[in-house]
Amino acid sequence: MERANIGLGRAITGLVVLVGLASVLGLLDRLSWVFELADVFRLQYLVVLVAAGVAALALRRVRLAALAAAFAALNVAVLGIPTVAPATAASGTPRGSLRLVVANVEVGNTDFAAVERLVARTRPDVFGVTELTPAMARHLDRGLAQYRVRVLSTRGDAYGIGVYSRVPLVSARVVHLPADGPPTVVVRVRVAAEPVTLVVTHVHTPFAGSIHVRQLQALDTARRSLGAQAVVCGDFNSPSWTGPLRAFAAGGGFRDLYGGAAWAAYSWPTWSPALRVPLDDCFLSSGVTVRSYRDGPGTGSDHRPLVVDLAVLER
Repeated sequence: MERANIGLGRAITGLVVLVGLASVLGLLDRLSWVFELADVFRLQYLVVLVAAGVAALALRRVRLAALAAAFAALNVAVLGIPTVAPATAASGTPRGSLRLVVANVEVGNTDFAAVERLVARTRPDVFGVTELTPAMARHLDRGLAQYRVRVLSTRGDAYGIGVYSRVPLVSARVVHLPADGPPTVVVRVRVAAEPVTLVVTHVHTPFAGSIHVRQLQALDTARRSLGAQAVVCGDFNSPSWTGPLRAFAAGGGFRDLYGGAAWAAYSWPTWSPALRVPLDDCFLSSGVTVRSYRDGPGTGSDHRPLVVDLAVLER
């Protein structure tokens, strides 16, 4: 029994050191995309460290349990549990309502009917699609007949994008941020007679290298052109607690949709709830608020769609 406890203690020590090291390296994510990869699964780090700490206490390894607790506290702090208010907590009286649904439909997805069912069940005013292929666009062209206003930039890779609207648009354009980046759709609609800019984007994964951060920086640079009331939504390929996304939100004066509840949010991957991460998100400027948000029904994609009811705030 003593030998078994020694072996178990060594295993727990190795686990705490490994996960703790990843927790610390994630703090360097503003220096390189390599470290950002270590910053993604902090909720999972927290669960593993708490379990390891309890196991260490059971073995009477008090110092090891304290080390696990310290690393766990670090992840709690980075996740912002529960110190940051969500976008729904904005002060002021909300006026008007506009439902925005944003879905990463996955480039290889051929369940076109599921995407149409998503729209039928959620009835968005504006429907933003990332990973929009020519094949998916052809099917949606027939299936979304009531969405007559369309701004599309289809591609055969994972960075096609589009916006379908059943409400009039004040303006619409496809931009590349930065110039060598994938397309982003920028539209302007009226909510309670006030103009609100909606941006639907798909940020490259950190695995792609510098383009991930350069896209966020380009979105930040474009902030002034978006107007006072703006909402940026899409697949950011990183959760909101990572350094680059925190810098983007701070630079543009945006509030994260989830706030301190980001740790509990879940948009990817649909095939493994244990790896749950909120890669799909919305960032809102002052003057815009969220009445409610929820996940939509599945579309056959590895991402869950996001349903957001927006409003403007009384000035």
